[in-house]
Amino acid sequence: MNSFTKHRITVFGINGCHDAIKSSIIDVKQVILERNSPADNSEKMNTALTEIPQNLIEKVDSESFKRYVDNNRAQGIYIKAQAKTFHELPIVENETACFVVLDQVQDPHNLGQILRICAGGNIDGVVITDRNSVSMTSAVAQVSQGGFSKVPLFSVTNINKAIGHFKDNDFWITSFENNIEAKDWYAIDLKGRSVLIFGGEGSGISKQVLKNSDFLATIPMSHDMNSLNVATAVSAIVFERLRQVLS
Repeated sequence: MNSFTKHRITVFGINGCHDAIKSSIIDVKQVILERNSPADNSEKMNTALTEIPQNLIEKVDSESFKRYVDNNRAQGIYIKAQAKTFHELPIVENETACFVVLDQVQDPHNLGQILRICAGGNIDGVVITDRNSVSMTSAVAQVSQGGFSKVPLFSVTNINKAIGHFKDNDFWITSFENNIEAKDWYAIDLKGRSVLIFGGEGSGISKQVLKNSDFLATIPMSHDMNSLNVATAVSAIVFERLRQVLS
């Protein structure tokens, strides 16, 4: 994973900042620490801060800190960083490896929630398109609650080429879409090397991607509801897959 783009982000709060500092895919550029704040008094935070160059850390008083972020949830810490988005899909040997592919998801809150879900669900990476998709932003990072620092984000020019890469490496491709040919989600075996594809907020999954998938699956709905928010759908499937792997 040598080819990547760096995105400038800012993050606040003890947990998110701690995860960013500890992460190999985040480069911390500046830390603003409020004196006598929860972050300043946190043993976990102070231990993490010993791992970065001390000239990156600036301690300020409460009034000065508010110039960076005026939010109680900041807990007295704010960082400026760069997050890596990778351009080369990995080759993995894990027989239960799993990647989530997002076909033109544009809402930063959805991408942030999905990164959080994928971190909790032991997903190996999230793949987005480099056009018509949201990329890594401060809003994405903040919503992800640390997920941005734990799950690699990959940006590709063409999802169908990405599918080809995964098929060449013995992955099964499942697209989740309301479709008369789709199986119920719980009928799909997700224990092996899997790629899970979800469509964007309005357009769904493109026809060619559906055609190149090995399986189509859907989440049955009641009360005449016909779809879920994409982050909600990802959550249901990712944790069903984790249940299958662990059972």
